[in-house]
Amino acid sequence: MAKMTPLERARRNERLANEALATGNIAAAQAYQANISQQLLQPGKLPGVGNVANRVSTAVNAAVQASSPTPSGTPDGDGSGDGSGDGSGSGSGGGTPVSTGPTQEERESARAYLRNLLSQYGLGSLADSVDSIIQDNMDENVIAERLRGTEAYKTRFKGLTQLRAKNITDIANEGEYLRLESNYRRVFREAGMSSFLGDAGSQSEFDSIAKLVGDYSLSVDEVQNRVTDAQRIVAETPQEVRDSFQRYYNVDPATLTAYVLDPTRTANEINKRANAAIIGGLGQQRGLEFGSGVAERIGTFLGGDQNLTGTQAEPILGEIADVQRSTGRLAQLEKGTLTAEETALAQLDLDTEAKRKVKGLQSRERARFGGTGAFGSSALSSSGKV
Repeated sequence: MAKMTPLERARRNERLANEALATGNIAAAQAYQANISQQLLQPGKLPGVGNVANRVSTAVNAAVQASSPTPSGTPDGDGSGDGSGDGSGSGSGGGTPVSTGPTQEERESARAYLRNLLSQYGLGSLADSVDSIIQDNMDENVIAERLRGTEAYKTRFKGLTQLRAKNITDIANEGEYLRLESNYRRVFREAGMSSFLGDAGSQSEFDSIAKLVGDYSLSVDEVQNRVTDAQRIVAETPQEVRDSFQRYYNVDPATLTAYVLDPTRTANEINKRANAAIIGGLGQQRGLEFGSGVAERIGTFLGGDQNLTGTQAEPILGEIADVQRSTGRLAQLEKGTLTAEETALAQLDLDTEAKRKVKGLQSRERARFGGTGAFGSSALSSSGKV
């Protein structure tokens, strides 16, 4: 079945409300009226829904007024109620004006509306405060505003309250905020980190999301990018990669996610450091020791602003390791040194001096070992004759 548009859904509720009114079931009609009112709380433009809401409100209010008890002293017979009655409608008699306060049906409608909000917002703790919030005003906007003034609401929607205090209107209402919460949960769930925010539906989870929204002002996409960077270091990566991040930046895996979500660091910086940790860890597996600065240069060269993967880095690191083993051997024979950093920077053409040094060693290696390489058995036997 095709999904109904907002207007189709409103018209369906209107039809059901009219059917309920036709059978005298005002409470049911008020429930359908509340459903339409809920639609108006949703974000975005809802063409036609407001008109439907007005029509239903008019019909329900008319039915409520018609069902109200006839005021005392007012004739209900031939409709000639001119206020004179039998002449006793003066003073404290039957002609005393009747209170114009809300009817029982109006109160029940307001209660139903507020209970619906409390259920939707997860504010069941306010169930016993329904009447105190409603007081004598049946206007739904007034009721909603009073609800927003409660401490329970401010605690539940801490992030939205902080945005409003800063005059940030990116999140227009509670409906949008609830959807934002769902999107944050999805990001961490798909990353296999559901527990990071806290238990689902707990106040600790609400507070964690409020920090992302109100304190950090991080969009869902940015959070997803940063969590992905944390995953690249923690999930399904060699221990050496995790060790490299801790060695370079003094951040262990337990605090890594909080580290990458800290807004004082830019997404590009986090990406660069994640790439560097991958270079450092995978290089270490091949006997290549890189400092953080060189690891960052290599990671940036290979990955740029994109996420560098082990699949991309491993072949190049393998080539660097081969050159380091062969050329580094000659450097040792010559009583010199060739660091893994120099070899890497030379291979990637990132440092002129390092490239000149490596090329010189390779040239002498070919001359000394006849092109066999310093690791060959004949080369090693030849070296003993020098």
